[in-house]
Amino acid sequence: MPPTLDSYDDLPYESLPLADTHPDYLRAIARLYGVEAASAQSCRVLELGCAGGGNLLPLAWYFPNSQCTGVELARGHVDEANALITALGLNNAQVLHRSITDPTDDLGEFDYIIAHGVFSWVPRSVQDRLLEICGKHLTPQGIAYISYNTLPGWHVRGLLRDALLSYCAPGGRASERLAQAHTLFDLLEPALRAQPNLDAQLALKEIEYLRRAAPSYVYHEYLEDINEPLHFSAFMQRATSAGLAYLADAEPWTMFPDTLGAEAAAPFAAIPDRLQQEQMLDLARLRKFRRSLLVRSNLKARTTPDLTVLETLSYFSELSSDEEIDLSHPTQQDFIGPSGNRYSVSQPLTKAALMLLAMHYPQAMSWDTLQQRAEALVTEHGGSLAHDALHTYRTELFSLLAYQALRPTLETETGIDSLPERACAHALARAQAVRGRIVASVRHTAVELDALSTTLLSYLDGTRSVPELATLMATALQAQGQEVDSAVLENACMQMLWTFARQGLLTG
Repeated sequence: MPPTLDSYDDLPYESLPLADTHPDYLRAIARLYGVEAASAQSCRVLELGCAGGGNLLPLAWYFPNSQCTGVELARGHVDEANALITALGLNNAQVLHRSITDPTDDLGEFDYIIAHGVFSWVPRSVQDRLLEICGKHLTPQGIAYISYNTLPGWHVRGLLRDALLSYCAPGGRASERLAQAHTLFDLLEPALRAQPNLDAQLALKEIEYLRRAAPSYVYHEYLEDINEPLHFSAFMQRATSAGLAYLADAEPWTMFPDTLGAEAAAPFAAIPDRLQQEQMLDLARLRKFRRSLLVRSNLKARTTPDLTVLETLSYFSELSSDEEIDLSHPTQQDFIGPSGNRYSVSQPLTKAALMLLAMHYPQAMSWDTLQQRAEALVTEHGGSLAHDALHTYRTELFSLLAYQALRPTLETETGIDSLPERACAHALARAQAVRGRIVASVRHTAVELDALSTTLLSYLDGTRSVPELATLMATALQAQGQEVDSAVLENACMQMLWTFARQGLLTG
């Protein structure tokens, strides 16, 4: 029986769905670089350090013809994952209580290997073994996703980590050391605010972020014994030794010098060696974290994206606008993503496309269908297509894709056009709601529930109408001593049901 990780048993890592690790997304990015990876509908996925399965098991649920294997050393996480596997009756998923250093000959090959939040936080020998597994167990067209902390940007966080490690007593329980960390934050903040220098302001900004972050992130990022950031060039030297090559980054915008600004772009674009260019871009951005995509070193791939591939993909997006959208003139307008990020576009065709995608989310639309319907919408609203409209449209769409506001896909998803009389949440949503406040959407995002929506989701077994659901909710709220307006509550139930539908949590 392998050992466990006491700190992760004491303070489990928050295990969430990560959209950037989704096989469908990785496949679409790979296609831009000339690699035809396996379909998410039927693939083999290995996640190293899968924690409680919050990222891996939704893939198994939504893609029953795929096979998903997780490896995890923390006993508590393994038990958590296997309890969910049993509750859902998944026969295409397994989470093994193993170390990454254990033999893997029994596992076979995988189309996708995921290692998120592992590499920088394990000893050098385990890092090398992780890369070895990727080099040995990837299929010929397989993709490995590995995230890690990077230099030089992580130095600022390293200063705060050093302070926390010196202040928080070693050897204590994770929860106790976390409490000590917040005591240090209280002690440092007034002094940092009084100092105008840049280092103090950066440290203050980081503390403010950590106060909002999940406790598990704060502890495992700053108080674990091991957290070793490295330069991209050093990472790639070791990956190359393991028989791997760099394909791309899961965050496309980071690979393009243009995103540094017009004045800075040219010198970086002129660097002929791609790996050297990536390293120099990290230096320019003071980059803290990477999500690198690797392939077998003998796989022939492009070094620049083939933009003609864009027309072979479909797209989905959840951008919205607070303004009335002008489809008649090329005026700049802001669209807002679910996390609050803003994206500006001006071409009426682009604005029409984003409106269409928002209306049909989570469904995707093919390139041709999206363009045709956007053109029709612009014409319907009195707009006309200028001679450079299509060029600007393509440029803006690619920019949105690069910044991940527009997501590419090769899979079709169906949405719900109207709510059923008696809504039913699927088993994964109900099971996750019972276990916490995060459920995985059909687009592999984390849907955070409040107490009210968690209660409602637990009632959605397909036997209750909206008035019946509102009555149950009213009873639950009244038991907590809250006053209830039946009409307001019924309307709130309808709104929450539509939110669930848009996230793919309801059965058709």
